[in-house]
Amino acid sequence: MPDTQTQPGLRFTAVFVAAMMLALMFVGLQAIRVSQRAEGTEGLVVRQAIFAGVGLLAFAAAVLVPYPRIGRLAYPLFIATLLLLLVLAAARFFHLDFGPIRNQRGAYRWIDLKVFQIQPSELAKLSLILLLAWYLRLGDHYRKLLGLVPPFLLTLVPLFLILIEPDLGTAILFLPILFVMLFLAGARKRHLLSILGIAAVCIVLPIPMSTAGMDKNEAAERLQTCYWPRAESPEQQNAWRKNPPATIVCAAPLAVMEDHQLQRISGWLLQGDPSVALDKGFHLRQSMIVLGSGKLWGSRDWSDGQYYFRMLPDDHTDFIFSIIAGQWGFAGCGIVLAFYAIIVLVGVEIAATTNDPFGRLLAGGVIGLLVAQVCVNVGMTMGLMPITGMTLPLVSYGGSSLVINCAALGLLVNVAQRRPILLSRRPFEHKEDTSHLPYRPLEERDTSPKRKRR
Repeated sequence: MPDTQTQPGLRFTAVFVAAMMLALMFVGLQAIRVSQRAEGTEGLVVRQAIFAGVGLLAFAAAVLVPYPRIGRLAYPLFIATLLLLLVLAAARFFHLDFGPIRNQRGAYRWIDLKVFQIQPSELAKLSLILLLAWYLRLGDHYRKLLGLVPPFLLTLVPLFLILIEPDLGTAILFLPILFVMLFLAGARKRHLLSILGIAAVCIVLPIPMSTAGMDKNEAAERLQTCYWPRAESPEQQNAWRKNPPATIVCAAPLAVMEDHQLQRISGWLLQGDPSVALDKGFHLRQSMIVLGSGKLWGSRDWSDGQYYFRMLPDDHTDFIFSIIAGQWGFAGCGIVLAFYAIIVLVGVEIAATTNDPFGRLLAGGVIGLLVAQVCVNVGMTMGLMPITGMTLPLVSYGGSSLVINCAALGLLVNVAQRRPILLSRRPFEHKEDTSHLPYRPLEERDTSPKRKRR
């Protein structure tokens, strides 16, 4: 690992990251205040302000400690995170409640320490970025197809443990992070595209399932999302609900999903059906109503939007973007997205200008995580993606998410503050690459035939 030089004070680009982070946290507090007023609850804003204070401490710690030193802790941190995930997965598998491990809404995602709760899946996102950046920083083994196996295994192990909890929203973030970091490290594009093609085939792969042992509700849910058989009329659909076919064929991921996850998928696919919108698609319907009620500048009169805010479940966590749209309209949504865009642009500049492989991968992983979270959360509130329980980074209510995202942005600023002293070629240049060679126009090259020596 090369030595690093610390820049005095915050660099110009780092100031933008810190300023946008504070602005998003302030917007989150205001949106949570609106949600708290509509729901008639108390204490959410105060608790979120405390989480914000802890997040700022995590941001400062991530900035002050040189990131090469943090990188040396990548493997211990990853192993500790896996142990926490294993405990939660075991509790979920055996349906155990013990000590700080409790079943909350049918899931085992949190470790309750009385004073606060820890969500290990949030910590897993940051520990995976550190581990992949540390692993990919040296060598070119990932340029071969078999060399991609270790980073994929390092990613899939925590991903499956998180799916057991179950927490589909957090789990789907791991693959975008992996592909972004492999691309930045110089993995061959044809290998990555081939893997994406195989994954796409596996997603739509038809799998036959027996309905024996299913209750009528589960069978009805699977019939709505299966390939075959398809109901040609409402009468046939009602008949199949009472007496489902013995065998159905559905996509491979749907075959392993649980009943409540299937409800979210079918509620998204059938969001235009009025009966679905009033049942399992209720969250999505209310979210889209609140999004549209804000219009351009938001609700002028509190009484106009109060009813919609009260009827939107989990509005201070998963659907906080809908609250922003209803209260401050399209303009408010545009400003929030502009804050994220500024962080992304500055992060790309930081990753492009650093010469340290670990620093470049670290910055790229943080930006990939931020972009994936924003796209999933905003997409699900608008009906473009299924509802997965994804928070809006730095804005949604939640201590673990806020602290981890602040720490991740602290690492981004950390990379910007330190410039390595390198006496070797630029990172991720390989033998077949010629990008490091100086450009010489054709007319300046010596194209005259050389005389043969006698």
